[in-house]
Amino acid sequence: MAEEKVLIVDDSIELIHLLENILPYGGYHAVSATTGEEGLRLALDHLPDLILVDLELPDITGLRFLESLNQQGLAIPTIMMTGYGSEGVAARALRLGASGYLIKPFTTEEVLSSVEKALAVSRLRREKAHLAAMLDTYSRHFRTLSAIGQAMIDGLDQERFFQRIVEAALFITRAERCLLALVDRDSNQFRLVAVRGKAAPPGLFFFRQAGDARLQTALSEGASVRLHTTSDPPIALQTGETVRAVLQVPLRTREQVIGLLSADRQTGGLPFGKHDEQMLAILADYAVIAVAQIARTE
Repeated sequence: MAEEKVLIVDDSIELIHLLENILPYGGYHAVSATTGEEGLRLALDHLPDLILVDLELPDITGLRFLESLNQQGLAIPTIMMTGYGSEGVAARALRLGASGYLIKPFTTEEVLSSVEKALAVSRLRREKAHLAAMLDTYSRHFRTLSAIGQAMIDGLDQERFFQRIVEAALFITRAERCLLALVDRDSNQFRLVAVRGKAAPPGLFFFRQAGDARLQTALSEGASVRLHTTSDPPIALQTGETVRAVLQVPLRTREQVIGLLSADRQTGGLPFGKHDEQMLAILADYAVIAVAQIARTE
């Protein structure tokens, strides 16, 4: 992966210069230190993707360097550099968690091969951890959706059910505020029926044309809208408030848009993603079904 950072810790300026010339051929950026203490400080400051450390340093040994990394909880792939006859010590380094070792003098191909091999293992571990975290997140989200479906089956009253919808939307998207609005039959305006977070109170009305023109797509065309800005002016919502990020999903029947489910962040943060949009679309469908059930009983 291009621009991964490699920390070199060796007291030989000549060897450091050699490695600093070799590593860019693999797309790596090099930083260097000539003592173990300096190397540990740079490891904390830069959090490199890989460390190349000499077995014998002026102040501490490479083994002690590895132990210090472990004690400070820095799980950084590390390759031990050593001379001929020190393979036994290098084996001890492997037991301490080193990713491999290089015997001096080494070739360009040996350096790049060892670095790539160590980083490939590290990338796989990070990817595995990332996928596990995503799986856990998605599992929690789908349990939330299942609970909403069960609340519908159990016949939760309208006001509480719509409040459950916006609470679920807030949890899934990690927004600062969520609201649900439905078309008012008499005025043909939209009326807030449920709010979670600091926002205008339920009962507020707004027109289809209110707010940022880009948001009107959700109400006029029935298409989801995701907006994000880090500069001024902020995004104006239909309710008159301003935000830095917003996701709006329409409540649609076959004939028309009957409502709006909206999540926003007023103070910044990351934009909403596609997964957020997909989850809110499911919640919006639940709300549409609830509205249809209410209409049938009237």
